Amino acid sequence: MTGAALAAAGGSSPLWFATRATGVIALVLLTATVILGVGGIARIELPGLPRVVTAGLHRNLSLLVVALVGVHVLTTVTDSYTRIGLAAAVVPFSSGYRTFWLGLGAVALDLLLAVLLTSLLRGRLPYRAWRAVHWLGYACWPVALWHGLGTGSDSRVPWLLALDALCVAAVTGAAGWRLSRTVRGPLRTAAVTSAVLLPLVTAAFVLNGPLQPGWARRAGTPPGLLSHAAGRAPAGLARRSAGRS
Repeated sequence: MTGAALAAAGGSSPLWFATRATGVIALVLLTATVILGVGGIARIELPGLPRVVTAGLHRNLSLLVVALVGVHVLTTVTDSYTRIGLAAAVVPFSSGYRTFWLGLGAVALDLLLAVLLTSLLRGRLPYRAWRAVHWLGYACWPVALWHGLGTGSDSRVPWLLALDALCVAAVTGAAGWRLSRTVRGPLRTAAVTSAVLLPLVTAAFVLNGPLQPGWARRAGTPPGLLSHAAGRAPAGLARRSAGRS
């Protein structure tokens, strides 16, 4: 564990566990939403289910993701472990705690809110404007993925890494299938290349970032929190934590 994880887990903070749980579940459901969205764009139907059912599932999953992210933000700003104000949840890169990685979470939230608001106002917006924002919403997924990997104090936990890898494989596979059906020419080559690069770049980041010693410090955890975490851990564990922070 990193120093942040030791401090939170050692204090058995229910808010910390709620933050991590809602973040992980939101990413899984967002992955499912993206896959259904890609399938809907390609005009597919699941066996035995009419397209109206898959469209409804896509919409309801999207709303559930927004609700979970709302709880995720609420538990984050109310947790006393570190001071993260509500403004930092919506204004990217304004927090003093893991500024860049927490900022990615704010970007993902803003994209989700933009998609939600434009969907509610769809009847009053030009179709092209609505569609442009909706397409931009798909960028929320990789941003949220990297936010979780960079900010999560338990990013090196094997089953979480496996879950992230499964999400990446699922989205990449769906995107590749969609591109093979609907895109032609040079644009197809560029799109497929981008789809292949995403898992490779993500894997390289994980191997050289969260899995390496000292990530908590390099990610932007304030020194005072690292010292506090080491002080609360048992002596031997504190020494190992200090080496990894």
